[in-house]
Amino acid sequence: MTPIPRRLWQIAGVLGIVHIILIPVGIALQRTPLFEEGTRGIRESYVEGDLSRTLTGWLVGSFDFLLLIPVLVFLARAIGRRTEAGGWAAQTGLMCGIAFVSVVFAVGFPAGAAAMYGAQHGLEVDAAFALNNLRTFGYFLSLMLLAGSTLGIALSAIAEGVHTRWFGGFGVLTAIALLVSTPLSAVGGEELGTLVWMVWFTGVCVLMLRHQEPAGIDRPASVPTSVGVGHA
Repeated sequence: MTPIPRRLWQIAGVLGIVHIILIPVGIALQRTPLFEEGTRGIRESYVEGDLSRTLTGWLVGSFDFLLLIPVLVFLARAIGRRTEAGGWAAQTGLMCGIAFVSVVFAVGFPAGAAAMYGAQHGLEVDAAFALNNLRTFGYFLSLMLLAGSTLGIALSAIAEGVHTRWFGGFGVLTAIALLVSTPLSAVGGEELGTLVWMVWFTGVCVLMLRHQEPAGIDRPASVPTSVGVGHA
């Protein structure tokens, strides 16, 4: 099995760190209303908010989640290489991760932008609230996809013996926290899983930056084909 160059591990780690850094930057620029704020939040954040600033935040967020794709692809290829179980889990994690990013692009940002633009151009607050709820509920459900991605990577790491404590053990706990966060969104607990995931993913990126491939097993020397000896 050909070892993966350490430089690729480091590049993936840097991209992941940038992803984590840009998350709070995008959120700070967006200032989107929380679900429990209702129509009051729509008036304060969307009707009275700065459209250019918020759209900039959504653009930053879009670029941020775009960076997540090559990191997930790298993890799936780098971890699930030795066993069928590890490869299966890694590919499942990758597919769930791609689906998560797709939901963010297809539902999250467009619905929020349409709600804010409409609220500032004659759309009734109740209608803008309903439109923004597409973004909110899409986010709640996308946590399950993020949980599937995290769990796939974690189980692959355990099967392959790659950073089993952080990638694997803590990854499983992170996936459980994300799964629990979806029903907890009814009482405002949806951020719990996301915060745990950010801690886990930051650790994953740091370990990628520091990753060292284990010493490879030397291939047995090839035995030369014996030359036939003629019968006397």
